Amino acid sequence: MRAGQTVLIIGAGGYLGSVLTPMLLDDGYRVVAFDKFYFGRETLAAVEGHPHLRVIEGDVRTFDPSLLEGVHSVLYMAALSNDPACELDAAWTTAVNRDAAIHIAELCRERGVQRFVFASSCSVYGAGGDTVLTEQSEVNPVSTYAKSKVEAEQKILALSSPTFHTVALRKATLFGMSSRMRFDLAVNVMTLHAVEKKQIYVTGGGEQWRPFLHVRDAARAYQTCLSVPVELVSGQAFNVAAQNLKIRELAEAVTRRVGAEVHLVPDDTDKRDYRVSASRIEQTLGFRPERDIESGIDSIAAALRNGEFKNTQDARYYTLRTLKRVLETPAIQGGEAVRQMFLPFALPQIGKEEEDEVVDTLRSGWITTGPKTKRFEDMCREYLGCRHAVAFNSCTASLHVGVAAAGIGPGDEVITSPISWPAAASVVIHQGGKPVFVDVEPDTLNLDPNRIEAAITSRTKAIIPVHMAGQPCDMEAISRIANRHKLAVIEDAAHAIGAEYRGRKIGSLSLATTFSFYPIKNMTTIEGGVLATDDDEFAENARIIGNHGISRDAWKRYSSQGPLHWQLLRPGFKYNMSDIQASVGLHQLPRLEGFLRTREEYAGLYDAAFQDLPLRPLARRLGIRHAHHLYIVLLELERLGITRDEFLLALKAENIGIGVHFISLHLHPYYQEVQHMQPQDLPVAYDVSQRLLSLPLYPKMTVADVNQVIQAVRKIAAAYATQAKPAAMAAAAGR
Repeated sequence: MRAGQTVLIIGAGGYLGSVLTPMLLDDGYRVVAFDKFYFGRETLAAVEGHPHLRVIEGDVRTFDPSLLEGVHSVLYMAALSNDPACELDAAWTTAVNRDAAIHIAELCRERGVQRFVFASSCSVYGAGGDTVLTEQSEVNPVSTYAKSKVEAEQKILALSSPTFHTVALRKATLFGMSSRMRFDLAVNVMTLHAVEKKQIYVTGGGEQWRPFLHVRDAARAYQTCLSVPVELVSGQAFNVAAQNLKIRELAEAVTRRVGAEVHLVPDDTDKRDYRVSASRIEQTLGFRPERDIESGIDSIAAALRNGEFKNTQDARYYTLRTLKRVLETPAIQGGEAVRQMFLPFALPQIGKEEEDEVVDTLRSGWITTGPKTKRFEDMCREYLGCRHAVAFNSCTASLHVGVAAAGIGPGDEVITSPISWPAAASVVIHQGGKPVFVDVEPDTLNLDPNRIEAAITSRTKAIIPVHMAGQPCDMEAISRIANRHKLAVIEDAAHAIGAEYRGRKIGSLSLATTFSFYPIKNMTTIEGGVLATDDDEFAENARIIGNHGISRDAWKRYSSQGPLHWQLLRPGFKYNMSDIQASVGLHQLPRLEGFLRTREEYAGLYDAAFQDLPLRPLARRLGIRHAHHLYIVLLELERLGITRDEFLLALKAENIGIGVHFISLHLHPYYQEVQHMQPQDLPVAYDVSQRLLSLPLYPKMTVADVNQVIQAVRKIAAAYATQAKPAAMAAAAGR
């Protein structure tokens, strides 16, 4: 009984769906028309406002299962069709044509839908030559499109059960008039060229077979599958075709009806060559096509001559052109996102060894600072080539302890970089001192040594250079200045574990160097940091300051050899690293060199891909080893029609995680209010703060992930290069 039955047509706005939808409404069905509408919603304009029609714009890859409520039958016709179009992005094709189809069929079975009709294709036969192929013939797909149809069909037909009935219709190449007209189908495009150019070019030599079917007959086949008893269709596949012709014969048929000169192009090989029998659907379901190729040619030719198509070269008539435009259009403006799943900006690479070590620590009964922290410190000391490595619970803690151990106090000034995480400056303030910002090099974002001496006063006690993104600062120049003015140097190497300066590891150059093991750093201890130094007294003071200022840590106090009492030597902080944290570090540090090699490889891929874009990666100095913690680029905004933040929004819409490292500290409210800093006080930092962004760079990424980041960056750069700011982008940035 059709009255009251609801049919969900997935792909209702397509070439076939836009013909079938009004036919089902005329039959008395209630229709839910679901489509992405890449070709516009006007394809269903003829039935817009129909009381039994509900139109939903959506993506099959994010299909809402609640749409199946009350649905009797589902017709799955959504597909990226046309072989060249499907080759644009094989993953996209597979996701829509296969994965989404199977997933939605499974949802239908779970939610009580009775029938599921899948739009397959005779192209699954691939290359059968002169043999007439039946449903029992072996499939031989030769294109991404055909392969996706075969794989989906097999899974979907296997879902049939006594209460859920699936059927696959292997349609021939369609032709004929549709409100979502296509001029990339053989009959249609030959007729177009015959009418407009009086020329028909036959590619592939013309001897390849192809079955054909009028689009209205295809729609009738779906109607039939909805109305016949379920036992006739359940779990079955049917060929649906009207006639088989060689492509050369088709061209001759068009010429007879319209008049044109035929040109064969024999060198353009076409692997698709098949002819099929449609006798099974006629014998089983009583379905037989009513329209022949000549009628289709005549109707298309008449429409063309009557001027029904204002511009036959419009992209909407061509699947390849439209899908290419969709791929090139930023997702924030309605295009197809480069990725379906969001790629986080950074993730740690944690293995079973780390997990097992943590479990061992938990079971040991000693989980705070203890023997594993000591082992980890020893490993860090050996790796860095320093005399002491003191572990703390964060790099900020390491910096704070380093500043305190260096004697920084009220009224003292410490020179540092404004392009940094706030910690380097904040720890100076916590000690009662004042951070003094010196501008950065415009191409590396590292502290500019040429500007340091102008900032030194009688109150200056130390310099904290920040090794930005993992590239060492010019330590020779900085050390020379520090020595001349008797200043301590405490390096902020949060980004730079593994980096080297002129053959020596960062961590072995200055009074103290601090490293970060935050989860997204080059290696992790969950949270954690380490302070490296060659100074025995400095190291001892650092240990005391970081452990409440007392003379013994917990392991020394409570072990069998521990002393009876501890002493408070000075007010300190509780900054100790736990053995839980150290357990992770014990296995991260041996993997660090491998992590660094992967980071370097991925950075090289980025470098090669971005050379022609309106952006530039940070420069790399000679004589250093870069740790590649971050991959920062500076946008050339004068060559783009959007701001940095709009560029970030566009990348996020492509499902690419991004970062900003960093907006200069002198531009933040605290320093503007307390130190009365103005943007132009540090012109380089001010400028780069508006142009920099960071791209994902970490070992857990795959090369495919890296290539998708590249694809997204190139897409956004190409879309907005030298363009005026699009209204959609301006609105998004204002949210």
